[in-house]
Amino acid sequence: HQLAKEHCKHQYHIHIPQHTLSQIKLRRKNRTMTIEPTSSGAEASAGAEPRTCLNGVWKLDKTRGEPSMRGYLEVMGVDGLAIEAHEKGERDVDTLHHILLTGDTYRVKKTSRVNNLQEEFALGKETLTTLADGNRQKKTLVESENNTTVRICTHMPTVNGAAEVTDVKTLVHEDNGRVCMHQELIIKNLNNGKTKVTRRWFTPSSLTPEISFQNQDAGVLSI
Repeated sequence: HQLAKEHCKHQYHIHIPQHTLSQIKLRRKNRTMTIEPTSSGAEASAGAEPRTCLNGVWKLDKTRGEPSMRGYLEVMGVDGLAIEAHEKGERDVDTLHHILLTGDTYRVKKTSRVNNLQEEFALGKETLTTLADGNRQKKTLVESENNTTVRICTHMPTVNGAAEVTDVKTLVHEDNGRVCMHQELIIKNLNNGKTKVTRRWFTPSSLTPEISFQNQDAGVLSI
């Protein structure tokens, strides 16, 4: 039942049956582990060991820190009506981050009412990514000394200029025995100098087909 620990070391490829997605069986050697998503989105049963790394699925805790991205989007120059729509979407639908951090790469998938994005970066190497409009690019550098923290630095275009964003995710062991992920998101608008620091908390959550990494092969999930 040490799914989190195995997940820190290995990547599995799962062929999903067409008739059901209620169970996902991971087979390694002669052992079988089963993930059974629950209605509460809990990572596993109460007896499961806490996570020891960032790898896995994390759900935004809407009761702690500053879950709203309003301040961040304001610095980006986003229209007020669009910000309100974004806030409503985050209230109505869970924000999930699926992370796979190895010694060489950082892979992340983010889903919410307004977001469905999967990215992968080589650690320590600057990456240029062309945005959806096909004309602009963002520059990203990801660094990590171990699998309990990751720092993502991005230079990206905004509505009317450019911004620098630093996103630091850290595994936190709390005094009550809970394990959480803390995110510190710092944005600076390079045109007007405005800055905003947003601190959010995430709790462990279950793997579902929607948040699983997508490969090119149809019907294959990578976790």
